[in-house]
Amino acid sequence: ACPKCASKKMTQDPDVLDTWFSSALWAMSPLGWGNNGKMTDTYNDTDMADFYPNSLLITGFDIMFFWVARMMMMGEHFQGKLPFKDIYMHALVRDEHGAKMSKSKGNVIDPLDMVEEHSADIIRFTLAYLAVQGRDIKLGAKNLEQFRNFTNKLYNASNYLQLNVDTFPELADIEVKTPLGRYMRSRLSETVEKIRAAIDAYKFDESAKTLYNFVWNEFCDWGIEYSKADRESIVELGAIFKETLKMVSPFMPFISDHLYHKLSGTTLEEGESLMVMPFPKAIKRDEESEKMFAIIEESITALRRAKVVIDMGNSKIDKAYIKLDDAAAIDTAMAKPFIEKLAKVAQIEFVEAKVADSITDVSDNLEVYLPTGEIDMTPIITKLTRQKEKLEKEIQKLNGMLNNERFVANAPEAVIAENRQALEDASNKMTKVSAELEGFGV
Repeated sequence: ACPKCASKKMTQDPDVLDTWFSSALWAMSPLGWGNNGKMTDTYNDTDMADFYPNSLLITGFDIMFFWVARMMMMGEHFQGKLPFKDIYMHALVRDEHGAKMSKSKGNVIDPLDMVEEHSADIIRFTLAYLAVQGRDIKLGAKNLEQFRNFTNKLYNASNYLQLNVDTFPELADIEVKTPLGRYMRSRLSETVEKIRAAIDAYKFDESAKTLYNFVWNEFCDWGIEYSKADRESIVELGAIFKETLKMVSPFMPFISDHLYHKLSGTTLEEGESLMVMPFPKAIKRDEESEKMFAIIEESITALRRAKVVIDMGNSKIDKAYIKLDDAAAIDTAMAKPFIEKLAKVAQIEFVEAKVADSITDVSDNLEVYLPTGEIDMTPIITKLTRQKEKLEKEIQKLNGMLNNERFVANAPEAVIAENRQALEDASNKMTKVSAELEGFGV
């Protein structure tokens, strides 16, 4: 009955169209289909031929059956073909704890506030990086801070390059001659192919991760550091970095355009935006250079490990030796400056036999030796001796407790187990420390 007049004479409105039914026609109706010659100023006669079927629909999984499935049925029924080739189902953005954002919970993040605090570029890259297919995004301040650091890395790389050279050419316009330039161009080549494949498959998280790893771990952590031993390569690295910024552009359009024009000596107003430039492709690969620099990197890593053993990880040492499993694996004259610079060794010598009386580190393709006779071992021996004395006291104390029948009878089982584990750990450390001291002849 009507709550106002109490009448029971009710008639259903005969002119109601379900909202999802009208939405189901969306792939066709904006293109002029079914308009019967009306509203011709809102579409072109060729729109149906030009835009149906479309290539991609982007949507959320929560309306898959309300909207997407109905569009497909209507398209198949009226046009005889599906309205789109691919469907990309994006994630739902939740708060950092995984809860759905709600005004009543007070956990809604205002995108405009985020842009004001972090920038649109950082938000775009963060969302792309976290957009794993089939998973929702947990968005919090920690994620945004991580990728703020990534933008700092881009700025720092650009500033380092321009400390040495004012402007840089396009990669396609130069002949890459230096070993480091050929190596970094080859690493760029693989990165380009991986990112193109990931984007084509709508795996935006993988493309963002690949880009992040190349910029941070390869170009900055190795390429820029290597260039400090080979200044001639910096022009080539600048051209490679400009090519990298073309890949950054879809994720971070503002910073990439700014840095690209800064490195080119142009302005966005006078030049062309990266957004309309071709995305990198078909860059030359040089597997020989990659193999050589893999050995160089392995040498540096092994030397750093060996220096840590003698507590000189960050200190420069006078001499070190490297024995390669395959002596022809690298051009030793070319490799020497890179290894000396990054491993902080004044002089590297390549040898064919093991060096006696030395600290040794063995890796997959080589061995490195730090001659103990040329290094003052007193500090490390003193440190190890003190560690041994401390461990002896700790072992004695734990043995005393565990051999005390009264303690074992009265202490909780968890405390006894904890002490036994502590005794085992201390004994293992003692074995290692004693072995190191024996290696030093103590």
